[in-house]
Amino acid sequence: MKYLKTRLEVLSQEEIELIHEKTMEILEHTGLRVPHSKVLALAEEKGARADRKTQILKLPRQVMERFLADIRSQNLVDDEAFHTGRKITGYVSTQVHLADVLTGVRRPGLMDDVLKGIRLAPHLKNIGGGFATVVPSDVPSQVSDVACFRALYKYAEGGGSTFILTPGSAKYIFEMAKVTGYQTSYLLETVSPLSFRPESLEMAVLAAEAGVGMSLAPMVISGASGPVTAAGTLTMMNAEILASLFLIYAITGKLFCYYGHGTHNMDLRSMSCSFGNPGQAFFAIASAQLGRYYGMLGGSNSALTDAVSPDFQAGIEKGMTAMVSALCGAVNVGCQGIAGADQGFSFEQLVLDDEWLGYMNYIMEGFEVTEETIAADLIQEIGIGGNFLAEEHTVEHMAESRHTDRLFTRNFWSAEPAGNSCEDILQRAHRFVEEATAGYRNMEPVLEPHVVRELDRIYDAAVEELT
Repeated sequence: MKYLKTRLEVLSQEEIELIHEKTMEILEHTGLRVPHSKVLALAEEKGARADRKTQILKLPRQVMERFLADIRSQNLVDDEAFHTGRKITGYVSTQVHLADVLTGVRRPGLMDDVLKGIRLAPHLKNIGGGFATVVPSDVPSQVSDVACFRALYKYAEGGGSTFILTPGSAKYIFEMAKVTGYQTSYLLETVSPLSFRPESLEMAVLAAEAGVGMSLAPMVISGASGPVTAAGTLTMMNAEILASLFLIYAITGKLFCYYGHGTHNMDLRSMSCSFGNPGQAFFAIASAQLGRYYGMLGGSNSALTDAVSPDFQAGIEKGMTAMVSALCGAVNVGCQGIAGADQGFSFEQLVLDDEWLGYMNYIMEGFEVTEETIAADLIQEIGIGGNFLAEEHTVEHMAESRHTDRLFTRNFWSAEPAGNSCEDILQRAHRFVEEATAGYRNMEPVLEPHVVRELDRIYDAAVEELT
């Protein structure tokens, strides 16, 4: 065996086709609000029907079926693609606050936190790319995203990404990307139910004009912006995903083939979005099945928690939905390093997330059965009562045969703890963060001096125009 080969399913083929049928009806007869004249015109060119007065865009079934056939023709999905041995990588969603889970203090994010995150990123094997941990409150709000991109491009190998917040800042960020040669992308999000912000659509147009890629992540909340039932929420989610994919195609002229979303349940007691509800497992499995139905790989907003500190609840909610998501064929989980449901970014939570992602990926990779790995000759040679500690076979295969933990412990109980054995895992995570980020305030740029000067010039121009 190499890689776990399983496919969890929660929907029958008949149920998938019913969701698809109702989605087509919603897109054709209800449509979506698309408050941007150019985007409406581009969608009309691809066969959509636009009402310029109401700004409602309707997508005829025939047009959508033809569009989906084009996606399926890309042949992106086969049985091998859905073997669940692929590595799951975590990413970071920029938060407004910094959450210190050791002290319980939450404060507005600072540029210092962004720089610290850039320094930490290379030490995390299962967290992808450079990232901005927070929206820095100590720079003008109109250029906070520009400031983050400048820091990422200056100090992170290969650059990085964060949310692009306004059309005004977008043009400067895209200019920075062009100067550095780094790739970035714009996240086109719906405002559920069935709507877009004009600013989001304008940024999508600017991204297309700049040759910048686009992605999507509709965030339907069950019981709030979608029906309270899982089936109703999935249908609303499906409509917004397919509509977003169509608009990206209309705006860019290119197919974007990824079935992604940020769908969640609502906590009926607090009326807030719930990240850790077990229903996330249903959304993960169902979205993998729906993505496969349309010929796309997909992800889910699983592996998250409502707990504001890395406690037992956080471990259960993250671990259970993460493993379910991986076993159903999803290629991504939700963003990591978050304390609770978008309550803030936590450095300690992020390194713990990197740890359990490594643990899970080791399981998903499986193991190989060959004559070499069985080692029958060696078993017979050692015989009864021997041991394998000093054997060459042990040395050759020990690295692949055991997962190495960085923060999890395998210690014996001791009445007299020595060294760091008395630390709990949160303290170990904090110590790792501090050691890994030492000197972050004195990082040297990774770019040539003339490129750094150009980034500074672009940022100064953004400040002058936007503040």
